[in-house]
Amino acid sequence: MVTIREARQLLERHFVEHPPAVSGELYIASEWYEDATDYMPVWGAREFLVEGREAFARWDNRVIFVDKETGEVHAGLRNLHAKKIRAMTPVTAPSD
Repeated sequence: MVTIREARQLLERHFVEHPPAVSGELYIASEWYEDATDYMPVWGAREFLVEGREAFARWDNRVIFVDKETGEVHAGLRNLHAKKIRAMTPVTAPSD
C-alpha cells in the first residue's frame, strides 16, 4: 500500500519526467482527495492556487490519480470521473 507521502513523491517524479503545461510555477497543494483505490492531488500554477490570480487558472479537464496499490500515476478526464471525484474525501499530503 502506497502512503500519501510516497504518492506525493511519485507525483513529483512524474512531473519531472512529464512536465505539465501550466502557466506560472507548478505547485502541488497539500490538500488532496482519496478513496479506497486512489489519491487525487490538487495541482496547478502557484499563482492561481496560492495567490488566487485567475489568469493562471487551469482550464483543462485533466485529473491525475495515484493508485494506492501500485503507485502508478495515471491521468483521466475530470468529467468522466465526476462521480468518483464527488465521492472522494479530503486528505493532507505532507510535502516533506
